[in-house]
Amino acid sequence: MSEKKKPVTPVKPSGLELVYLYPCPFCVREVPLIAPTKPTMAQCDACHQRFPVVPADEKTVRFMKLMTASGRAGIDPDFL
Repeated sequence: MSEKKKPVTPVKPSGLELVYLYPCPFCVREVPLIAPTKPTMAQCDACHQRFPVVPADEKTVRFMKLMTASGRAGIDPDFL
């Protein structure tokens, strides 16, 4: 006897993160980082070289999250 599976209801996002793309200075591949708000070292996933990145402004990151209601403002209204 085959069981019918109930379709999965679409899931709403639970939050929002800003992803910055940093070009690797060695191979130019864009390395995605989730809003680094402190000076840090990134590692390219293509050439595996490490390089320092300029941090994102923490106040701007908080502002973007606040203004988009942690991503909820960007949800397609047809799915609310």
